[in-house]
Amino acid sequence: MKQFLLAFFFLFSGLFSLAQTYWPHAPTPYPKCNTMPTNCTKVAVPSAPAGGDWNDPNSWSPIGVPTADQIVCIPSGKKINLSGNLDYSAIRLQIFVCGILDFDFSSPGKLSLAAWSFIQIYSGGVINARNGDAELIEIGGEDVWRHNNNDINGPWVLSYPYVGAGVLSVAFNYFKAEQKQPYTVRLEWATLVENNSSSFIIERSSDQKTWIEIGKLAAQGNSNSRSIYSHLDLQPENGYNYYRLKQVDITGQMTYSETVRFNNQIRKNLSVFPNPVGDVTQLYGKESFKAGQTIQIIDAKGTRIKMINPTGGNRLQINLSGYSAGLYLLQLIENGKVMENLQFVKQ
Repeated sequence: MKQFLLAFFFLFSGLFSLAQTYWPHAPTPYPKCNTMPTNCTKVAVPSAPAGGDWNDPNSWSPIGVPTADQIVCIPSGKKINLSGNLDYSAIRLQIFVCGILDFDFSSPGKLSLAAWSFIQIYSGGVINARNGDAELIEIGGEDVWRHNNNDINGPWVLSYPYVGAGVLSVAFNYFKAEQKQPYTVRLEWATLVENNSSSFIIERSSDQKTWIEIGKLAAQGNSNSRSIYSHLDLQPENGYNYYRLKQVDITGQMTYSETVRFNNQIRKNLSVFPNPVGDVTQLYGKESFKAGQTIQIIDAKGTRIKMINPTGGNRLQINLSGYSAGLYLLQLIENGKVMENLQFVKQ
């Protein structure tokens, strides 16, 4: 036993969280036609019918072409012309059209935007397709509008995976997955604006192909302030778990959030958290402890220093005050047989 303990060096893989910020302009709400240029970070200047070129810095206020995470607005009466192949596939933009966005490709080309970009065309706004015959707008690697789809008159949304009539009903602030205790994954997201929002359906996948519903929460409905939601996944898969939100409005229209990934690295049936530990730590079981089970803790010298008889539940607080720093072995014993070995370090 002593040789076994001294031969091991404990490698601890910490728990972590992964978050994705979708609307990086908090607390700025979505701009509307009657609020432009307020709430916009880049505003089209040229007036219709001639308009100005997207790549001309003087077509925008402030001067300069749009860059990452900007709120790009084309107000009523303004026009921006797109020509050539514009690759913004590494740049996320939120584009709001109350005027005219005109595609005039003399040769096949497209506007490529990064994932979670979108184009909101409001009533009175239009996207014109002229001369092109290929895919014209791509978001996150997916075609969302082609020349043969004809012109678009608002209200209309171009995003992925949703494309269709209407106005985006939710402005996501962030979506994150984190593990605050073993065997569960906590999902949290926030919205800054909600219009006729009905519910959020939480989906999980292990391969991003097959998705299962793991929860559903009612939405605020209509709100212009920040709303925070959370859901606890009690049965995450071992390894990578992928999560997304399906937002449903009162008409049944659905939009998806971007996907967040969490690597569930806890594969044993027991877990000490936090680890390394202080004077007090928590022992978690993947399943509830049963009558007749015993937990014993052995130090690096092979001496048993503590025995515990759990009384149920899957969480047990362990007091280690008075014991020296170092490596320890925790064992779960049932009917005289060691069922699980778990190493931990006391600081």
